[in-house]
Amino acid sequence: MTLGYDRSCWFTLPAEPAAVPQARRALADHLTYWGLPQAHDLGYGLRLIASELITNAVEHAAVVSPEIVVTLTVHDGWLWLGVRDRHPYRPVALLETVDDTSGRGLLIVRQVVEESGGQIHIEAHTDGKTLWVILPWPVA
Repeated sequence: MTLGYDRSCWFTLPAEPAAVPQARRALADHLTYWGLPQAHDLGYGLRLIASELITNAVEHAAVVSPEIVVTLTVHDGWLWLGVRDRHPYRPVALLETVDDTSGRGLLIVRQVVEESGGQIHIEAHTDGKTLWVILPWPVA
């Protein structure tokens, strides 16, 4: 669903593993529609970030959050990706060790965001949270 103008959209997905590739496809379609070339690094990075954040929400928040809301907005030269769930706890990036079999997703997200010159922000709500990733938008 597109909101108000052509550079903002949001969609709701069930908190289940099939939501991850659905979100990647929807985000890629919107970025292409907004003029970002398909092979642009931002598109690859955003799909990776979305995959990790949505997977995290599915794995850790699905018990209390049957749906995940994904928001994508371009405003003032920045691309905002929001992943909202109803779980009250903030995600914590675990320290990576050789024995870890999970917990690396947020470390990957942080690294991609830092390399892109972006930032991460967690917005608390009375009924959960939105994890925002903000990246430079290269398309004029």
